[in-house]
Amino acid sequence: MNMQILAEKLSAGVFDDILKRDFSLDMISELEQMNAVQLENKLKDTLAVPIDISKPRVFEYLQLYYSASWHNLFMELNLPRALSLLEVGSGDIVYIPKALDAYSSNMGTYVTANLNRELTRSFQDKTKGMAINVQVIEDDAANIGLYYPESSFDVVAFHHAINDIIQTIIADREGIDTVNQDWWTIEPLMLQAVMDYHRKGMLKDAAYAAFIQIMDTSHKQLKSGGYMIFDNITYAGYDEIGYSSEFHSSYIELARSWISEANLGLEEIEIDSYDNRWWMVLRKM
Repeated sequence: MNMQILAEKLSAGVFDDILKRDFSLDMISELEQMNAVQLENKLKDTLAVPIDISKPRVFEYLQLYYSASWHNLFMELNLPRALSLLEVGSGDIVYIPKALDAYSSNMGTYVTANLNRELTRSFQDKTKGMAINVQVIEDDAANIGLYYPESSFDVVAFHHAINDIIQTIIADREGIDTVNQDWWTIEPLMLQAVMDYHRKGMLKDAAYAAFIQIMDTSHKQLKSGGYMIFDNITYAGYDEIGYSSEFHSSYIELARSWISEANLGLEEIEIDSYDNRWWMVLRKM
C-alpha cells in the first residue's frame, strides 16, 4: 500500500482497531507523536527494501503496514463483513488474521493451510482470543478441497507465500523435510536449492505444475467474483547466503506470468494505491 495514503489514514484514525490489538504501549505512543508526514517517512525508512530486521520496532511496523494494508483492501474491494478467507501457508505470521479480526469482528471466518508443525503451534498461540473463527488445516494447500467444498471463500490470501510455495515444491524434490524440521534451520537450504534451479534455468520445469495445481485449487475454492490476493516482501541478508534479493523481489511477476499462462479464469484488478510489483489482486470471472 502507498505509504503516504497509509500514513494519512493512520493519522485520521481509520485503523485504530488494529492498533489496539497487541501493539506495545511504547509503539502506540511513538505513532501518536508523529503527524502524517513524519509517519510516512518513518514507514519508508523502517520498511525500505530490502527490509533490515535489526531496525528498532521493525516487526511492529511490519505488522502495522500489512494488517492495515489488507484491512484497507477489504474496504477498497467492498467485501462483506462476514468475510470468509483462506490463507495459503501463513506459517506463524498473523497479519491477515488481525486485519480480518478488525474488519469482520465476530462475523469473519479465517482458515489457513499450514504444513510445518512448529509454525502451526506458534500461529495458534498468536491467534488465541480473536473474535473471528480461526481454523488451521495441517495439510498441503493443494488438498484444501478435501476439507471445504468449492466456492467456500470470498478471498484466498497469499502473504509472502509465493516464495514459500516454490521453496516447498523444490524442497520436496530435494528430499528436505519441511513438516517436522525447524523451518528457520532449513530455510537457507531451501533458498539455495531454489537459486540453483533458477540459475540453471530449471525452476519453471521443476515447479510450474505443482504451483499451478495450488493456484487452480485456490481458484476453485473462491466464490464467483471472489479474489486471490498476493503480496511479497524482500528481507536483507538473502545475498549473503547465496540467494538473490533481486530474484526474490520478482516473485509477484513470476506468479503473474505463470498464472496468466495457465488461463485459470482470473482477471487482474489494479488498485491505485497498491504497487503491482509487490501486490497482485486477481478476481474470479
